[in-house]
Amino acid sequence: MQLYIFRHGIAEPGRADFPDADRPLSALGIERTLAAANGLARFADRPNVILTSPKDRARQTAGILGDLFDLTPELVPVLADGSAVEVIHMLRQRDEDRVLIVGHEPILGEVIESLCTHKTLPGFIELKKASCALVDAPLRPDEAPGPGVLKWLLPPRALRGLGGGGREQVQRDMR
Repeated sequence: MQLYIFRHGIAEPGRADFPDADRPLSALGIERTLAAANGLARFADRPNVILTSPKDRARQTAGILGDLFDLTPELVPVLADGSAVEVIHMLRQRDEDRVLIVGHEPILGEVIESLCTHKTLPGFIELKKASCALVDAPLRPDEAPGPGVLKWLLPPRALRGLGGGGREQVQRDMR
């Protein structure tokens, strides 16, 4: 399975009087997530499915990706609050060749670590907001078990640059 792992974009700040799950993407988060998603869509193979955490910021991110890939994201609660083991177990039940998941840190980083090393190495992999990784992992039921291979991990700035922002956009982002 080719597993695209995309962290949600920049969200509104948390507040004590507002549930964390309801925090939406900020205006900047929407803008940068759209640019990063455009970059991903320019070079990545189209996923067969998009699975997302039901938290607002992840759902919005998945919606942006879904619009670009012409897919309707599926809500998967384990991507919000589950463990890496639970996420991997859920993925083993899928039979698609290319899956894009949208969620949160530290779970996503731990999924990559677990797939590639069969253990979690806290902090070894960290996905910035609106970044994406590709792991080629034997997760489908018809694949023999084995370690996954991290093919690439692109920070949001690189994805935005690939999205057609050009040199000027990349230079602005680096300031």
